[in-house]
Amino acid sequence: MIETTVSLRPEPASPTAPARAPTPAEWRQAMGCFPTGVTIVTTWDDVGDALGADVEGGARPLGRPEPVGSTINAFCSVSLDPPLLLICLDLNNPIRRALERTRVFGVNILCSDSHGMAMRFATDPLTDRFTAFDWGHAEGGAPQLKAAPVFVDCQVQDIHTAGDHLVIIGRGVGAHVDPAPTPLLYHRGAFPKLGA
Repeated sequence: MIETTVSLRPEPASPTAPARAPTPAEWRQAMGCFPTGVTIVTTWDDVGDALGADVEGGARPLGRPEPVGSTINAFCSVSLDPPLLLICLDLNNPIRRALERTRVFGVNILCSDSHGMAMRFATDPLTDRFTAFDWGHAEGGAPQLKAAPVFVDCQVQDIHTAGDHLVIIGRGVGAHVDPAPTPLLYHRGAFPKLGA
């Protein structure tokens, strides 16, 4: 008579689905517990010029691009070779259409004393955001805020829709890095000091 031994493994427990998905407010609260750096994403917009808006008492020349930017903390590196990063942009963000048209953007990584700049680029009218800050740009590049210790110039490689945001993959075409300043952090709706 041949005896066989059968090893019975318990069936893996099936995960139970949550009773309900988190609300947007609950999701925001949960995601806000993850500290991030703070960036201002910049690009060019010439739509306002076609409206003939007055600037300093005269009509703005048609077709001259104007810098636009928005505070973004959904940002990360994707690849070293080629140099790729991603940003997530709300579908209602005022710079969305400009970025989709130009397919050029810059990521200005802010330092610890730049919370005022971060708030201005998050809340002020789109056309007033650059008025108090020095900026420049390389030929063919995006607007660079001089106060940002790190700047990455990007060309759009891919754009994907994900829920109420766009996931934009950018290919780095230039970078400026000043490693000395302490970064600006964002956590639970505030700007804590590093190490505090």
